Amino acid sequence: MRNVYILPGVPEIFRQKFEAIRERFRDEPISPQQRLRRGRRGVLADYLNGLLADFPKLLLGSYPELSNPEYKVKVTLESRDRGYLEGALAEFLRRLPAGALVKVT
Repeated sequence: MRNVYILPGVPEIFRQKFEAIRERFRDEPISPQQRLRRGRRGVLADYLNGLLADFPKLLLGSYPELSNPEYKVKVTLESRDRGYLEGALAEFLRRLPAGALVKVT
C-alpha cells in the first residue's frame, strides 16, 4: 500500500513518526462543505450520482443520521480547488427539491 500509513497511538511516538513522513502530506488543503438534508438517503442517490457525473474530481460523502430529529442525511463536498467546489455546491443546491436543505455548516 503506497498511500496507507499506520501510526502508533501513543502521542509522543506518533509525533516522532509523523515528523519523519510529514513532507509527504504537503499539498493544497481540501476545502470541505457540509449540507444537512431532510429525507431518506436513497432518494438523494440520483442527485449525488448526477453531481459526480458533472464534477468527477469532487470528493463526495453522504452519511445517514438515524437518531437526529433535525436532519436525516449529512452530505459533504470536498475539493482542493475552491472554485470547483463552489461550482459543484451551487449545482448541488440548484438540483435539490425545495425544502430539502436544512442547514449549511
